[in-house]
Amino acid sequence: MKKRLLSAVLALCMAIAMLPAAFAANSQQVVVMGTVLTNGMGWNNDGSTTGSGSRDNDIYFADGVLYLSGVNIETQGTAISIPNGSITIEINGENYINTSGDAAAVVFNADGNQSAAGNILLRGGENSENGMLEIHSTADGIVNRIGDSSMEIKDVSVSVYCDKTGVGTPGALSVTGSGMLAAEAKGCCVSSGWLTVTEYAALYADSETGANGQAISCAGLDSNGFVSADGDAGAINSTGNVTISSGTVEARVRRNAQVSALNTTSGVVSTNGLYTHAGISSLDAAQVTDFDSNYRNYRYVVVAADQSWLEWQNGFEDVAADKWYTDYVKYVNQHGLMMGRSTIEFAPNAQITRAEAVQLMYALSMTYWEQYGLDSGATVAFDDVPADAWYAKPIGWAGGNEVVKGLGYNVFEPKENISRQQFAQVLYAFSSRLGYDVSASADLGSFNDGGTVSTWAQPAMQWAVGAGIMSGNDLGELGPRNPLSRAEAAVMLQGFITYTLSMGR
Repeated sequence: MKKRLLSAVLALCMAIAMLPAAFAANSQQVVVMGTVLTNGMGWNNDGSTTGSGSRDNDIYFADGVLYLSGVNIETQGTAISIPNGSITIEINGENYINTSGDAAAVVFNADGNQSAAGNILLRGGENSENGMLEIHSTADGIVNRIGDSSMEIKDVSVSVYCDKTGVGTPGALSVTGSGMLAAEAKGCCVSSGWLTVTEYAALYADSETGANGQAISCAGLDSNGFVSADGDAGAINSTGNVTISSGTVEARVRRNAQVSALNTTSGVVSTNGLYTHAGISSLDAAQVTDFDSNYRNYRYVVVAADQSWLEWQNGFEDVAADKWYTDYVKYVNQHGLMMGRSTIEFAPNAQITRAEAVQLMYALSMTYWEQYGLDSGATVAFDDVPADAWYAKPIGWAGGNEVVKGLGYNVFEPKENISRQQFAQVLYAFSSRLGYDVSASADLGSFNDGGTVSTWAQPAMQWAVGAGIMSGNDLGELGPRNPLSRAEAAVMLQGFITYTLSMGR
């Protein structure tokens, strides 16, 4: 009798051991805004749960898979937390998570139990082209706490906007299939162990302040896809080897002249003979035939399998090849200073507002810090510039650095069109603050309308004409009071860059 009982117990134990992993996951938990979900449970955007959920719920958890389908979470703490164990998150439709406070938005391996740590897969659903997860956080975006676990983003779009680290994992991170990871953070955008981006996948990282000076910090990088990294203090930093076998990698350092855009501290950078452009900034990028330690001081690097990728592709239907402004539009667009009003429209004849003009100077300063870095730390608040407006930061920066002044009574009139002489004054003030030589001068009397230049604008206009930044039209007119067009702004901006770079500092 005892032998038969013992045999039965052993058989039951063996049967349990042989059960599929999906069954073992039944004891796993998911915590949504403090609510525990176990196998088969669903969660709705109104906070209600059901013990017999389905994929009709906004969140449904079953057999180790967490299904997100149109989630919209607003919380002051962590939105989703997985204590331990492997997890697959299938993302369908548009999903949004907004968190405030000092907690990360999504946390994996939350209890830090190394022995129970699991791997993480974020994947697209049946119609993966429509799968999207967007996270906004005043702290970290996505955090994995265990180094032995890997994280993969496959066939789905994940975007993270946060005030600290965008995606942080001590384990391996990979973006595969048609997956896309975009991280914009005030800290490090992506911090990981070994980082892999496969063919057709994409990784975008843009760090405002760059924790530890980097937009991407990893133990090693293998890329066959598309990687774009921009950081105020650093772009891509790896402790191990960086191998770029195909695809495109673009890295740019905006502000810190002491760090390189693509760097490895204890490995080597291999571009496998691909086309490489590198320079102190993209204003002086040069073709290089090899990428080794000699080039690590470059603050701008593009590696591409196809040289045509490095060339400007004119996608603007309103910028014909034979127009007088086409080369200028190419220059400012290629260098990231002026985008189109849409993907197919540059709108060369449209007028520039005062806010847009300031944004141009702000972009120039922040993007090409080596030549045009200007940030006193001071800022000016104008009564007609809302704090949450897209132009609030550029205008505050310009006012604090004495690049612009208001129009009296503490107003700036950001939506008013800027005139040609006003923009010349902005460039003149910007040059002076940077310490460039502004002694060039021309006789405005040689123009038919030279006498219409405002008294306050005469030094700036004389300098702009003398420096070759501004010229008259076929009728011998400067048009100082005419509204500035986008094409004219492109001309003056390139003229300013050409002149100041030739003068040095």
